[in-house]
Amino acid sequence: MLAAAAAMTSAPACQGVDMAITAITSTSTQSTDVTRFTLTVTVANLGTKNEPGNTLQSVEIVLDDNKNGQKGVPPLRAGQKYTFTYDVLRANDTEPGSTIVKFHIVQQSAVQDCNPANDSYRIAV
Repeated sequence: MLAAAAAMTSAPACQGVDMAITAITSTSTQSTDVTRFTLTVTVANLGTKNEPGNTLQSVEIVLDDNKNGQKGVPPLRAGQKYTFTYDVLRANDTEPGSTIVKFHIVQQSAVQDCNPANDSYRIAV
């Protein structure tokens, strides 16, 4: 099992909404030709304020520098987390760690994120 550690600094909580990708873990299963990596992504509101109920946001998924998907994220209260999974298929003869998956929070509404530095996450599988 692979795990990615969040590069987070211990700063005081934002005085507002602070959407962040806080963790990604990876498990894998292997068949004859392909390895399936199941990435579990955790998004959290680390701020002190709830998001409005009409907030539109998602996590953009980029696989080896090509946009490969997007997952909707519901509005989160302060301290609340939301988790989703994303599968990556890779040929068994591919070099371990050579596939890069990037996740980035995209806000489609007027919510101000008081710490955009924690909106992205990268993992190599």
